[in-house]
Amino acid sequence: MRLFIAINFNDNTRSRLFDLRNKLRSRSESGNFSLPENLHLTLAFIGEISPKKVDIIETILETVTFSSFEATINRLGTFSRGTLWYAGLHGHKPLILLQREIEYKLALCGFEMDGRKYKPHVTLGRKVLTEAVPWEIEPFGETVTAIDLMKSEQIGGKLIYTTLHTNDKYELLCDEDYAKYSEILYKLNNINPINSEE
Repeated sequence: MRLFIAINFNDNTRSRLFDLRNKLRSRSESGNFSLPENLHLTLAFIGEISPKKVDIIETILETVTFSSFEATINRLGTFSRGTLWYAGLHGHKPLILLQREIEYKLALCGFEMDGRKYKPHVTLGRKVLTEAVPWEIEPFGETVTAIDLMKSEQIGGKLIYTTLHTNDKYELLCDEDYAKYSEILYKLNNINPINSEE
C-alpha cells in the first residue's frame, strides 16, 4: 500500500491548476500530464507500507494541529532537468510549520522521511518534452482547512488517489513548539531544521 499525506484543493483551485496543465500540454511534444482529480499538494510521502500500519498513521494525523491558512500558487517551475513541470506555492510559515509537524511525528513513530528541504509544489506533468520555459502566472489559491491521508494505486493503467482519512482540526502552533519539533526531527532522522522565519 503506497501512502502520502496531502492537501486536496477545492474545485476552483483545481480548475485553475488544470488550465495551467492544459497550457503546458498544448506547448509540449509529449509528456505524462496529471489528471485533474490528481492535482494536490504533498506534505509527506510515506511510501509502501503494510495495511496493518494505516491505523497508526491515521492516529498520527489526528494528533497534528494547525490553523487554517492561505495556500498561494504563484509560479511555474521545473525539476529533473526540465522534464518535471510544477506549479509552485509560496512557502508561508503556517504551511512550513504544518509540514514539519507531520514529518516530525511520522519520524518519531518510525516512518522514514527523506530529509530533503521541503519545496511545496503541485506536479503538472512528468517526462515533459517541450521547448517552452516557465511563464509568469497570476497568483491564486485558497484557504486550507483540512489535510488528508491518501492511497496511490494503479488501476487499469490509470493512477488513482483515494482519501483514507481526513483531519480538519485547527490550532495554531507556536514558535517554541516548532523549534522543538524541528530539532527533534533533525536528531531522529537527519532532517535539517528550517528557520521558522522562512
